[in-house]
Amino acid sequence: MVSDMIKKIRKSLGYSCTGLKATFNNDYSFRLEVYLLPFLLVLLGFLSVPLFRKVLMLSVYLIVLCLELLNSAIERLADRVTIEHDLAIGFVKDAASAAVMLAFVLVAMVWIGCLWF
Repeated sequence: MVSDMIKKIRKSLGYSCTGLKATFNNDYSFRLEVYLLPFLLVLLGFLSVPLFRKVLMLSVYLIVLCLELLNSAIERLADRVTIEHDLAIGFVKDAASAAVMLAFVLVAMVWIGCLWF
């Protein structure tokens, strides 16, 4: 029973890694956001803020990556459904993109709050 659970977890991790790799290879926005991550980590290392704030600042940036993964999946699926212009699909793609944008707003708010106060 435990070995079955371990196998399922391993398979799930494999699917997740495959998804990360595929998105990294095929989505320019996700790639840029991943490339920004090491610079943010170095910056966090130099900032003189408490560890909790650094973790919070990094965590909100990871939300951007999560939403970008979902946005990429939605766009890929929508393009698979139809290549013709469709208002409903356009709305879905725009809404997913807006979620990523709002996540960046959240990142800015948290970073400013953590550095200002």
